[in-house]
Amino acid sequence: MAGVYLITDTNTGKHYVGSASGEQGGIWGRWSEYARTKHGGNKRLRALITADDDYCRHFQFSILEVFPIKRDRHEVLEYEQLYKRKLRTIEFGWNDN
Repeated sequence: MAGVYLITDTNTGKHYVGSASGEQGGIWGRWSEYARTKHGGNKRLRALITADDDYCRHFQFSILEVFPIKRDRHEVLEYEQLYKRKLRTIEFGWNDN
């Protein structure tokens, strides 16, 4: 499945909204990258892990919206941006774009 997901930092209450499309192997593929790297390549999450290698224990993963794996990547990204605006994760969370 493709989709939009939420990572909650249970230490601070801040959120990160991300998305996964078929190009990334869907949500499973994207979350596998978080499991492998602890930060999924996100600049702000990477800084947390650099400061404390076990900080990822504070990350709680949730699915906000699911789509068929073949859903157009740009449409999935539009939903990601919608959730970022609704949850204000750029101003008050871990998203920076």
